[in-house]
Amino acid sequence: MRSTRTWILTWIVGGLLLLELAALLSGCAPHRRRVAVHSDMRDRARLERLGEWASGPKLLRVGLCDGQAAVQLELSGPVRLLDASGASLGTVSVPGTLTCAASAGELHWSVPGGAATTIGGESGAVALHLVPLDPRHVLSYAGNSYEGEVLVLLRGDSLTLVNVIDLETYLRGVVPWEIGRPGESGLAALEAQAVAARTYTVAHLAERQEHGCDVWADTRDQVYKGRDGGDPWCDQAIANTKGLVLRYGGAEIEAYYSSTCGGVTSNVHEVWQRAARPYLRSHDDRGRDGRVHCAGSSQFSWQEHWARAELETVLQKSLPAYLDWVAASPSRQKWAGRVFEPAIRGADPRTPGALRDVRVKRRTTSGRVDVLELVTTAGMYRIRGDRTRWVLAPASGRFSILRSAWFDVASERDRQGGLVGLRVDGRGFGHGVGLCQVGALRMAELGYGYRAILEHYYPDARLETAWLR
Repeated sequence: MRSTRTWILTWIVGGLLLLELAALLSGCAPHRRRVAVHSDMRDRARLERLGEWASGPKLLRVGLCDGQAAVQLELSGPVRLLDASGASLGTVSVPGTLTCAASAGELHWSVPGGAATTIGGESGAVALHLVPLDPRHVLSYAGNSYEGEVLVLLRGDSLTLVNVIDLETYLRGVVPWEIGRPGESGLAALEAQAVAARTYTVAHLAERQEHGCDVWADTRDQVYKGRDGGDPWCDQAIANTKGLVLRYGGAEIEAYYSSTCGGVTSNVHEVWQRAARPYLRSHDDRGRDGRVHCAGSSQFSWQEHWARAELETVLQKSLPAYLDWVAASPSRQKWAGRVFEPAIRGADPRTPGALRDVRVKRRTTSGRVDVLELVTTAGMYRIRGDRTRWVLAPASGRFSILRSAWFDVASERDRQGGLVGLRVDGRGFGHGVGLCQVGALRMAELGYGYRAILEHYYPDARLETAWLR
């Protein structure tokens, strides 16, 4: 088995090679070929990692932040510093603040009372690797404390911060933030959440390699806050299910989950540009008594409202953002279809103008919005699937996106028929694919075990021990 230091260097260099390869291919080959090469390299990297995990520590790279000009880390004890090659840069022997900054292709770091040190300026990977001399000591960033080791990666003229941590320890910083802390009555739901989160992580190993990590510590993947906010019942659930993952056809499934399904889960291929999955198919989420499992959620039903001027302000940003999102990927372009039909020749889709109408054109099997049409003075926009939540961002500011894509629209008009406002009546919170967290908590209260909960939300998936391959 390779040493941890060698493994880290391989990952840093591998991520940079992916970025260089993408730049080369973007200039000499169609986008489809570029995506295929990325996919092939990620698949190979993931298989290599799984091979290492089978006989060694299950170390995960969690991206805490990216695109930062500078970061500050609080050290609770002595820390050894290494560069990207594993060579020692010295030791910070006392607790305090370590500041890192990116500038002109170099990484500068300093501690209070010490001179600034610079690494970089030459070709190759640039990184600062922080290793606590006592594993009981933690490194803190942005108010959260992290066990394990930390990497500060220089990428261009910005920094990416990565926590290197054991998989099971990582889950202790995920489960309570994703599903909550319901106590003993929700243990089976916590166990189901632990399996889903572990499966998601294993299935996405190396997917973010070009960014220097496996997964992000936010809603791009799973919310992770390190050691803070831990919960004994969540820890028990993780221990009870150690090493267990869900598989279909011999591979880890895409174990998506969301807060509140609203009574019917979603088909994954109707929400995102994904292939259909038998274990992620739409079905009613009701108990033997006919009651919807998540009916008690505070987000089971909700309402949003915009005055026309408020919604037009939202659309001035969200519609161009949707155009950019679609244009960024050939698969998205195919999935989204024709996004904009101009009202007059030469109309600029990035300048929507005044809003005239909002209507649901088509719904998914589960009843969620599949195609939303927005008519403006510039033309008609068609928004697909879950992305409707980003386009119809609430004006209230309570949520950054619409709570779910399961909604009805009601136009408010003046006596002349002009649009003056829009009301949305919705159900559920999240995309609705896979496990419904509030529903799982209700099933646990009714006496279902975690295996039954997983069978309910991921039909046809098999529960297996991850490391016996």
